[in-house]
Amino acid sequence: MLRASRHLDRIGRAHVAAEMRASLSLSLGSLPQKRCAKTGHVGEGLAPGVPGGRTRLSDVAKVPLFMKETSVRVRELWLEKYRDNGQIVAGALADTDYYKLKANMEACPMFLLPVPKGEGYQNFVWQVQENRILFKTIDGFQQNSPILDLSVTLFTELVGSHQLVLLFGEMQSGVFSKDEAALAIRYLREVYTDPEQFRWVKRFNHEPRDFDYGEFTREFRPLERWQALGRRTASF
Repeated sequence: MLRASRHLDRIGRAHVAAEMRASLSLSLGSLPQKRCAKTGHVGEGLAPGVPGGRTRLSDVAKVPLFMKETSVRVRELWLEKYRDNGQIVAGALADTDYYKLKANMEACPMFLLPVPKGEGYQNFVWQVQENRILFKTIDGFQQNSPILDLSVTLFTELVGSHQLVLLFGEMQSGVFSKDEAALAIRYLREVYTDPEQFRWVKRFNHEPRDFDYGEFTREFRPLERWQALGRRTASF
């Protein structure tokens, strides 16, 4: 964990985004397709049926049963299924919201997640890979650590029949609590769908040399946004 000021001094204010993008590409750019459930090793990929590897809804649910239910009931069943699971964050979103989110994620697949810790922030980076979003600490990327901290999958199998996308977020390393993981997912959705917040995402991805971490924390105010997200009760 790093205080924001220490982290900024070490990386260099003018080049933080470019270095984070380069580090992320080296760490996650070409993942093999196997994964060990015990190690949490991102380099072992995202194979079905193991933590981080749920790429199809059928890996975690009986899709034919969902097909018999209404969209409202499917959402209820999905949220109930994981409500008491300490390692999983479940959510649902309408197809129209998903398509808007997907377009912006494809255009800008990476961004920063400053999680308030003590007097500063613990900084993460995420990368979008099709319908998966992978989170890792900045320190982990810089050190080429094999540990993945949070994986999020958007299941689209019910879009045609129910106009519904189911979200499956799985904590991998123990760095996130379930509440923090839920807030991280809400944060991700907001920065991709709110135009004022999305301008920072676009700058990070398309003008990384102009992305200033100090300016970002001063204007974006991650602590205040994080607290505001925590006061909301709506799910992703």
